[in-house]
Amino acid sequence: MPNQTVWIKGLISVVLIAIISLSWSGQLDHAARSATLDNFQRALAVAAIARGFNGVISVAQGTEVAIAPVGVGVTLTLGQILDPLNDLVERFSALALIASVALGLQLTLSEISASPWLSGVLSVAGLAYLALLWRAPHHLQQTRALWLGKFLGLIIFLRFMLAVMLLVTHLLDTYFLDARQNEAMDNLSYTKTHIQSLQEQHVEAAPTDMEADLFDRTAAGIREFLDSSSQSLDLKAQLNEMEQQVENSIEEMINLIVIFLLQTLVLPVATLWLSWQLLRRFWRTLDT
Repeated sequence: MPNQTVWIKGLISVVLIAIISLSWSGQLDHAARSATLDNFQRALAVAAIARGFNGVISVAQGTEVAIAPVGVGVTLTLGQILDPLNDLVERFSALALIASVALGLQLTLSEISASPWLSGVLSVAGLAYLALLWRAPHHLQQTRALWLGKFLGLIIFLRFMLAVMLLVTHLLDTYFLDARQNEAMDNLSYTKTHIQSLQEQHVEAAPTDMEADLFDRTAAGIREFLDSSSQSLDLKAQLNEMEQQVENSIEEMINLIVIFLLQTLVLPVATLWLSWQLLRRFWRTLDT
């Protein structure tokens, strides 16, 4: 039993010294900040796309297009097609901004937790605990070691919880969410470009020479009719494609909303909850 006790104390000492060294090295904090900075920049990019998207839709909503030859038929505004997307874009833009702020707050808190004073407190508490651990045991020292061990567990939790949370979030994001987020951003950019290109198209009818003879005016009218018919069919195809793009964009925005909620709320809270449960179990282990 004495040899086993010495072996356990030695293992605790090695682990604690490794934790103190990791705290001072800052490697875990640097990796966590780099990972979160990548998510932060992507969130800003999505917010910029959403703001640009909102501006394009606001301008395009007043654009009218004719969907029959020579302007005869039904005239629609792009707003009728874009209306289902408009409200969602405004809310999504606000959510993307909130997600960017949340990720920026996580970066600031991680810098605070990586400050030297917290590493200093951890070092003092860790060395004091090791001193009590290796001294001849008696009741008073065991009581002090118990409370010091709980305090040490709390300091370790405060020192590393944010770094662990950020790394776990980034890891899950890389393997499960990254590809979906990039695909959604590409789809929104394509839809934005499509709306702009359709808005900028102008169909102008060729002027008719009133003094031309009947044959020339008839030929010009036929050419104008055929050109307008071709343009009308092309416009119908573009409008149908835009409707499909609007539906896809709505789906992609919902996917991005889910991703932002996972990145900034669900995964961080779940990681903190698991870390807290581990700390409570550690405290219960010390009491037994």
